[in-house]
Amino acid sequence: MELNFKLEPRVIVGDHKNEGKVAVMYGPLVLAADEALLGTNGLQLNAVSIANTDLTALAISLEPAPDTLKSWPHAQVFHINALLRGKPKEIRLIPFADAGSLGENYKVWLPLRSPASGNVLMEGVESRSRQGNADGSINDGDVHTFVVTFDGKPAVEDWFEVSLEQPLAMARVLFAHGRIFHDGGWFDASAGKPRIQIQTSKGGAWEDAGELNDYPATTGTSGGTLSEGETFNYPLSAPVKVFGVRVVGKPGCGDNPNQAFSSCGELQAFEK
Repeated sequence: MELNFKLEPRVIVGDHKNEGKVAVMYGPLVLAADEALLGTNGLQLNAVSIANTDLTALAISLEPAPDTLKSWPHAQVFHINALLRGKPKEIRLIPFADAGSLGENYKVWLPLRSPASGNVLMEGVESRSRQGNADGSINDGDVHTFVVTFDGKPAVEDWFEVSLEQPLAMARVLFAHGRIFHDGGWFDASAGKPRIQIQTSKGGAWEDAGELNDYPATTGTSGGTLSEGETFNYPLSAPVKVFGVRVVGKPGCGDNPNQAFSSCGELQAFEK
């Protein structure tokens, strides 16, 4: 039996849960971004995106794989023009069959956005008040890859945070709700709307910047009109340089008053 594959690059535009993302193929090979490969250039997986679907602009080409990822003598990686925090950057992708071989995170579907997207938190480090049990992200540009603070216990407040090594200017914060569950997953606005906090010095105090006034009238037992991935904006009165951004609020409990938790799909900040 003889198989003949056309060895040329293709870009697959996602839909449904992968809407707003693209995957890259080379002939029959599905390619992936792997932190083991990105890390050699000092890149973080959640900071990488693709600017467009034009193959000429992406300039996909083959290169010999580095020794640490050489699964066979002629193993190759794939150069592609991408974006790092909205700015042009060359990266290398790896065949999906080899992705994660060194235990690092990887993903096939990459966010599709233009250099003008401008989220200054894309290179930041995310954290939250409680670890929770959802394996998502809040600064990967995808409102559907959410995290939660669920630990089976109640809490007076929850927070979600993205912090930066170097200060960056911002004038607007965007919070995306994660998901509603029968036993929580939202902020209880009856005790006050969720608040935006900023950190203006490295390791300094968190300061209240204001409330998400357009957040709906939720309660402890009801998420109200909230929908998955719904976004809310907070414009600052004037641009400010920050080392970090938080959204803070009281978690909802739904039908289980013995615990409470909240969720977050995305936390972003913009210069305009």
